[in-house]
Amino acid sequence: MKRAIKLSIFLFAAMMPAALAVRAQQPASAPASRPAESQEEKKPSGIVPPGVKLAPEMPPAGTPNPFEFPSAASKTLSNGLRVFAVSDHRDPAVAVRLVILTAGAIKDPEAMPGVAQMTANLLTQGTEKRSAKDIAEAIDFVGGSLSALAGKDATTVTLDVVKKDLNGGLDLMSDVVLHPAFRVEELDRQRQQLLSGLTLQYSDPNYLASMVFNRIVYGASPYGWPEEGTPETVKKLQRGELAKFHDANYAPNQALLAFAGDITSEEAIAAAERYFGTWAKLDVAASVPPVPAPAAGLHIWLIDKPDAVQTQIRVGKLGIRRGDPDYIPVEVTNRIFGGGYNSRLNTEVRIKKGLTYGANSSFNPHRYAGSFSAGTFTRTAATVEATKLVVDLVAKMSSGEVTPKEMNFARDYLAGAYPIETETSEQVADRVLSAAAFDLPGDFNRTYPEKIRGVTQAQIHAVAQKYFTTNDLDIVLAGNVGAFRNALMKEFPDAKYVEIPFDQVDVLAADLRKGKPASSEATPESLTQGKEILLAAAKAAGGDSLVTVRSISMTETGKFFTQQGDVPLTVKWQVLYPDHSHGEVELGGNSASQICDGKSAWVSYGTTLRDATETLGEFERGIALFGGGWGMYQRALAGKVAAQSIGDDEINGKKTQGVLVQGGQFAGVKLYFDAETHLLAAARYQSAGPNGASDNEQRWSDYQSVDGRQFAHSIVIFRDGVKLAETTVHDLSLNPKLDESLFAKPESPAAK
Repeated sequence: MKRAIKLSIFLFAAMMPAALAVRAQQPASAPASRPAESQEEKKPSGIVPPGVKLAPEMPPAGTPNPFEFPSAASKTLSNGLRVFAVSDHRDPAVAVRLVILTAGAIKDPEAMPGVAQMTANLLTQGTEKRSAKDIAEAIDFVGGSLSALAGKDATTVTLDVVKKDLNGGLDLMSDVVLHPAFRVEELDRQRQQLLSGLTLQYSDPNYLASMVFNRIVYGASPYGWPEEGTPETVKKLQRGELAKFHDANYAPNQALLAFAGDITSEEAIAAAERYFGTWAKLDVAASVPPVPAPAAGLHIWLIDKPDAVQTQIRVGKLGIRRGDPDYIPVEVTNRIFGGGYNSRLNTEVRIKKGLTYGANSSFNPHRYAGSFSAGTFTRTAATVEATKLVVDLVAKMSSGEVTPKEMNFARDYLAGAYPIETETSEQVADRVLSAAAFDLPGDFNRTYPEKIRGVTQAQIHAVAQKYFTTNDLDIVLAGNVGAFRNALMKEFPDAKYVEIPFDQVDVLAADLRKGKPASSEATPESLTQGKEILLAAAKAAGGDSLVTVRSISMTETGKFFTQQGDVPLTVKWQVLYPDHSHGEVELGGNSASQICDGKSAWVSYGTTLRDATETLGEFERGIALFGGGWGMYQRALAGKVAAQSIGDDEINGKKTQGVLVQGGQFAGVKLYFDAETHLLAAARYQSAGPNGASDNEQRWSDYQSVDGRQFAHSIVIFRDGVKLAETTVHDLSLNPKLDESLFAKPESPAAK
């Protein structure tokens, strides 16, 4: 149907110039049915006759056209999957929608938003038998689309194909849902793309104002967390977390499947059985998020961005859940208040006052909770005026007094737009599943226009008084706070204020303010356990024989990853324990040297010699972690380093035991040891860089015995969640005789 409409528009646009050209070529006197003089007499003059007054007036609504929402056949499979089918043979295409009710963002682990979303993102990025490229090429070849997205309440997988390619599309769809691979390289790619997007979003006051508003309104409820996560949580996402989320929450008995389009109900049920019938039933624990506590009083949150020239304004509070009986009268009421261009809010703030380019309001209902928000933006100087106007308009709406004209227009608009918004197979499938997902009455879609038109003035009066009160509002203003703070406090003297610098916002913090990561204080028990874990690792790596290693020489070869592509990397290391190192680096045809003598450090490249002593700790940490922590073990065996147990974690799909190094130059480094082999699997730490501190993770694997000692031959380094380098160790030599001059300050290249 959509293709036909697009084609018709194209043909009309293509033919129109030709028609005008033909008309232009016709003589002015061509076939006239009456004299030219008569035509001139009747030609409009464009002048309004005396006594006639023109007034802008919207034409009245016409008689409603009959609308019948298509009926849906349904069946529940033996594994609990509920299947719906709506037949429409006007277009040779089929829309398929799968909604997994227990895989929404509200199921994200506590303080780790983004897991559900990244799990959904990776569904189409590779399965046990198909790569991301295989999936993309297969669906592109048939001109279809296949995607997955996690919302607040559920994850939705969508498939759109023409009828003849339905089986191939369903084979892909079932494969990505049932057998995702969650490949590490695809996770890294998706992570990098997401972090790039978040970097832009976190510099946008519009995004930050909305995010802060949601967090404030919903409080501790996961409904207030950003679905895509935060930069910090995205960096921490691991393959194991995604696989665990999928296995625990993707269940057929908690899912809905809809077919709409050129398909019979019998064909749809048979296809569901064929491609999803073997999906194993799963008992998913009920998980209802905590009900947010409503605000008490007026709270104003100021997000200060001194260089901003506009202020983003959000005003609102808790609203209603999707299944609330008030949902339909609330829709009509909101359409009057701020749900369209000619609403009260936009008319007053934009059209009459000229304070903005647009103002709107919405109720955002979810399965267990919802919010109400009114939003706009304005120039800094008009911040207080615009904010007060929005609050005053909400207060006026709370009286429930609306005119018959306002009510009739809102009802006619919503009821009239509904059939237009339910034309395509995709829209029909979405509406069928929405009704089922929110446990709405079976006739909800069919009777929606009728119920909208049936909303009374009394109902509007009741819900307006219930949901538009202003004694419990949350207000977020993001802009140049210093320019309007005093005037705002004078206008709203009884409000409670919180002010946060723009770059210090952390939506996961209790006070929304960045701070040092919370960690439990060390206890005698955690220190004892940390020491045991560290000594067990030292023993597994070689025990006392590690103490006899005074020097090592080795070569690492691999790749350095950039947005422009992979760059070949080779480093020849010579290390003298405990704190001397010399590295000769070849990176994409460029050479550099990194040298440390335990007291000073230098970096030499091209004609430049740079003193790097300020990063001496970076060199010392690198030396201590070579080969999987040999330098750290030497210190542990000598009793020169302490560690605190910080619990288990999963890295590369394996259980690890974590410790936090205490005191000294390695304080703050977190080490994670394989729970089975006790060998070092990863280290996490912060390092200094030209753009500030960055989060790093280094992983070790492929341990090989070297004279009875275990040395890791594979190393992967991540920076800010993105893979930075991957190398393999060659030509490892223990206790070579090293010339002390290797570790001396090098001669300046420019002086050579």
